[in-house]
Amino acid sequence: MSPKPLAALVAGLFALPAQAQTTPMLDAIVVTATRMPQPARHVVGDVSVLSRADIERAGQRTLVELLSTLPGVEINQIGGAGATSTVFLRGANSQHTLILVDGVRMNSATLGIARLEHLPLELVERIEVVRGPMSHLYGSDAIGGVIQIFTRRGGGEPRWSAAVGMGGYGRRSVDAGLIGSVDGVRYALAAGHAEQDGFSARKPPNHPDRDGYRNDRMSMNLELDVGPLHTLALHGMASDGRTQFDDGQTAYDSRSKVRLGNAGLSLTSRLGADWTSRLDAGFAHEKAVTRGYFDPSFWGPGAPYGSEVRMDQRQYGWQLDGRTAFGAPQLLIERLEWEVGGDVGYTVSRRHRNALMLGWRHESGAHAWQASLRRDDDSQFGAHDTGAARYAYALTPAWRASLAYGEAFRAPSFDDLYWPGAGNPSLRPERSRNLEAGLRFADGDRQISVFAYRNRVHDLIQWAPTGPGGAWQPSNVARADLRGVTLSGRQALGNLALRASVDLQRPEDAATGRQLMLRARQHASLGIDHTFGPWQWSADWQLHGKRYNDAANTVRLAGHGLLHLTLARELARDWQLLARLENALDQDYERSAGYNTPGRNLFVSLRYQPR
Repeated sequence: MSPKPLAALVAGLFALPAQAQTTPMLDAIVVTATRMPQPARHVVGDVSVLSRADIERAGQRTLVELLSTLPGVEINQIGGAGATSTVFLRGANSQHTLILVDGVRMNSATLGIARLEHLPLELVERIEVVRGPMSHLYGSDAIGGVIQIFTRRGGGEPRWSAAVGMGGYGRRSVDAGLIGSVDGVRYALAAGHAEQDGFSARKPPNHPDRDGYRNDRMSMNLELDVGPLHTLALHGMASDGRTQFDDGQTAYDSRSKVRLGNAGLSLTSRLGADWTSRLDAGFAHEKAVTRGYFDPSFWGPGAPYGSEVRMDQRQYGWQLDGRTAFGAPQLLIERLEWEVGGDVGYTVSRRHRNALMLGWRHESGAHAWQASLRRDDDSQFGAHDTGAARYAYALTPAWRASLAYGEAFRAPSFDDLYWPGAGNPSLRPERSRNLEAGLRFADGDRQISVFAYRNRVHDLIQWAPTGPGGAWQPSNVARADLRGVTLSGRQALGNLALRASVDLQRPEDAATGRQLMLRARQHASLGIDHTFGPWQWSADWQLHGKRYNDAANTVRLAGHGLLHLTLARELARDWQLLARLENALDQDYERSAGYNTPGRNLFVSLRYQPR
């Protein structure tokens, strides 16, 4: 697989004539890049934004599938729907991407990753992806970047929406929502159910059974203007996922029940014309129960196994943003608290972290500066200081060049430290330093960007066997060198829209030069959308280079290409019928060695969405 043709296509977008659309792509508002609303054209950094319209037009059924189409993003999934899914952002480890839902951290304090497979796309209003270290704004975990998910928002006249769908592998789903406003209260409610019979997660000869999945979900958002200067907001989300899977070669008939939930309350106040205050309180809960049986050929007749793990997280913050003649200052005071439990017997079950962040932004003519410093004082690991500095220069009204330096860290998870028989309480936090240069062109509805980066991660936590046939244990033995270039572009041509991206990267173990597990040196995507009358069709082609399933680079996973086709028909003003053919070429591929992936399959949905 060679990404050169796609790289040429991205560059070729310059040669196409621009045609105006009603909403220029760079008019999108980005919150995550600076912790406050900012037009995308003013962001200094590598950012992607997906609106609700983008999500519906794409036709993907899961959040993981949608994220895989974005620049700089690779995913891995161990089996089918509901199976553990991970995201690699710019080649960094999956634990190095911070996942937020409406500002609430969703990375598990036990696993270290967010359970993306249980975050339903039907609840999502918008997604923002910021690539590059962001610990200077968000603290631990944001070594590779931040993905923030915003659930559905209210406003306008009350209106219902609903969707039903069915397809291959016994898939069926139903979702409904209510959005509107009444007596000054903006509200959005959404709920749904999905299930499928699935396919066998493991390849033969391991347990050729169907591993299904079931999910129930809901979200709620309320906003109230309290007088002319204050806005009170309340949000919540819950997801209940039940997954069947084959747990490696020595266990079968495994089942997991995962309950996720978060809630948040915020008060935003305008303190005069130039200052804004925001008070936040957030809560996240996670409960994961796993049960199964060991294979009798390894462990005797049907020996059961299992675990129950719980996590509660509380976060509190006060943020102050201002505007002065010397720039825009920012202050953040934050406290995070975690408590874990269950039947696994963690030696330590509580942790807290206090943080202080100072930021500053300024624009003058063609110049833009951003800088921030943050100190995180952890109850287990002491103080960690991170900082970032960014500069951008407008070469012309359409061209903008940028340079950035950023630092980040990640504290070990409770599983890393205290998992019975495997944890290592002597682990140190991981640290990284990143240099980045970017060039962006934006003119109307034509957009192209190129970002080059080098992110060096020290004290990388790596799990490895303690000896031949021994148990696995983590240690700070590795260093990672993450280098790469991301080239992406979009172009609107009347009713036709093109988008493409190419990532050329070298995610390597700095000591050995070996490729990091499950990450390719090149991956790319190409998308085409076309509207004609009441019809819409789109094609998404994703290309992935070879990867390795082990740190020693001995188990090779071949490169592959996946083509997905979507056709939609407006049946009436508010009704749409959509059909999506996934893996249209029936490509046989692996994301993890020994695990199956879905073949060609069709999903059809009927949606009612008042306009």
